[in-house]
Amino acid sequence: MSNPAHAAAVNRTQQLMSSSPVPSISTDLLVTADGELNRELASFLFDPPSDPSLLKGKRIAICCTNGVEEVEILGAHRWLSEHGATVHIVSPRIGEFHPTLGLRFPPQCATHVLAIRLMENAGWLKIDRYTDEAKAADYDAILLPGGCWNPDALRMDEHARELVRGMHEAGKPTCAICHGQWVMVSAKILKGKRATAVWNIQIDIENAGATVLDEPCVVDGNLITARFPYDLPRLVQAMVDQLLAASGHASAAR
Repeated sequence: MSNPAHAAAVNRTQQLMSSSPVPSISTDLLVTADGELNRELASFLFDPPSDPSLLKGKRIAICCTNGVEEVEILGAHRWLSEHGATVHIVSPRIGEFHPTLGLRFPPQCATHVLAIRLMENAGWLKIDRYTDEAKAADYDAILLPGGCWNPDALRMDEHARELVRGMHEAGKPTCAICHGQWVMVSAKILKGKRATAVWNIQIDIENAGATVLDEPCVVDGNLITARFPYDLPRLVQAMVDQLLAASGHASAAR
């Protein structure tokens, strides 16, 4: 027999949650749009690798957590892997929320991160290493992808901030795209630098002491930043140029 008080409470709770029809957001829409940067992204995602051994021996960390923008992480991961790099998804260990917050992570968060497409959930991506295990000495480059709530959570992880600072101080390519620069803000590596980011957080980059340029990709020493998913090819190219220069090789990735 149902409890009328419980049923009423459930009904009231449901009234506090809006219905959530979400449009289908497809990578196809991004790569088929008629723009120079869109065409660059389509070529980046779909062309066969120009040299499968280009990045052989290179180790790259893609540092993120739940809410990571799918095309930014999967596009970069596949391109770098197909060109010979070892790529790790590096993420914080997910603990438990305080019970007063009324929140709970699904069990899969212990081993995977949830990707998104702007405002809708996508798929689960396996974590290769946790941030409390990762060291700057382990990697040749680091990439911080976006997705709004991924870097907003990641910037709170002290191990992620330490990894980003370590990579930057070691002179290794330290890269971020879209909202990923929020982690750089919290790691305090932007002061006096030239950088870019997605348009709505450019003010945050400026407040962190950077000179903001509204360009697809900005390189200032080993700090490499980009604005939006269709800038990903130029970001990765800048990373590759530095990786190959460090090895004494000219880039053949274009």
